[in-house]
Amino acid sequence: MTNLYKLSLITLALSLTACGSSNDKKVEEKPVVEPTPPVVVTDTVYGPLSTGTSQAPEYVYFDLESGEAIVLNEDAAKTDTTWDIAFRRGSIYLNQNEDNLVSVNFTGNNAEFLDADGKAVVEMFVGATPESELEDYVAVKHASIPTEEDSFKSDTSEKILDGFYTYANTKVSAAPENFFIIQTGSAFTKFSVTDLTQDMYAMSNVTFNVAMQAEGATEFGDSKTVALDLAMLCSDTETTSVYVDFETAMEVSSDSAYHVSIPCNDGNGTFDLNLHADAKGLKDFDNAYQGVDAATAHYYGFKSNEYSTKAFDDNKWYAYNLEGGHKLWSQYGVYIVKTPTAHYKFQVNSYYDAEGTSGSYTFRADKLTAE
Repeated sequence: MTNLYKLSLITLALSLTACGSSNDKKVEEKPVVEPTPPVVVTDTVYGPLSTGTSQAPEYVYFDLESGEAIVLNEDAAKTDTTWDIAFRRGSIYLNQNEDNLVSVNFTGNNAEFLDADGKAVVEMFVGATPESELEDYVAVKHASIPTEEDSFKSDTSEKILDGFYTYANTKVSAAPENFFIIQTGSAFTKFSVTDLTQDMYAMSNVTFNVAMQAEGATEFGDSKTVALDLAMLCSDTETTSVYVDFETAMEVSSDSAYHVSIPCNDGNGTFDLNLHADAKGLKDFDNAYQGVDAATAHYYGFKSNEYSTKAFDDNKWYAYNLEGGHKLWSQYGVYIVKTPTAHYKFQVNSYYDAEGTSGSYTFRADKLTAE
């Protein structure tokens, strides 16, 4: 009996030991660490970038790829392929170089900022802020890029004195109703071409109707006629251009004060008029101006001999003078800027710096990449 009891205790102990040894070690499961998604920046802000004053405007050239302003003078910028977009006071320009031709598409956001007649809805412009308009900007993705090529528009170059003649059925005729105004300092000259003689692909004679507004005057004076025999003036093979001073009604040398020049070719003048490098011109085809206010001439729209027709002007980024004074209000339009290598979204946040200085651009710009 005693032995049986001891055996039972041993058997129980062995059973308990067996149960303990069957508890295998559990394999610890490590948590799955998901890879951190790359950070996609969708709201990069640049600026403020100063474009000078209305009396002394300056260009700021900007490379969207590097996100940096490029220091260039105006002549160098014409052949430079680094910059994509440029700012000069209220105007935005795109690079026209054939090796870096840049174009733009307006996404059409904030249509409600304009009424049915295209006039600014004041409360919409005044009430908008960079924060309130961020959503529209972020919403533009790579998928937003239009596939139709004609959805993008580039800047084009034009000459301010183009339009002094008409062309029909191989015949070139003067356009005497198309007036031009030339600004030289605080003096102004108004003219039109009243007659010309066509000699195949050139002009042998040209006649101008000219009126002068001297410095300090407020209106143009009496008109006078300036006639040029281009066949005679261009007869010397060494003469490359004829330079004309409207004030004296004479041909002058290239280093003298002059208003327009006419290139020579094969003994005649070409169908081109060019301004002096220091002069600016204005088309007045409606003959609306009987004089120019010199103090506000910079608001008239005078342009250099060659100027750009800006793609951004088709859908201006701003409204002007909504609450009195000369102030620009951003529409916070979102644009897609196309370069030869990439697409970028772009939105102007402000035209003023923290001190309220005008011509100081702050903007958003980011590359659009496929998701």
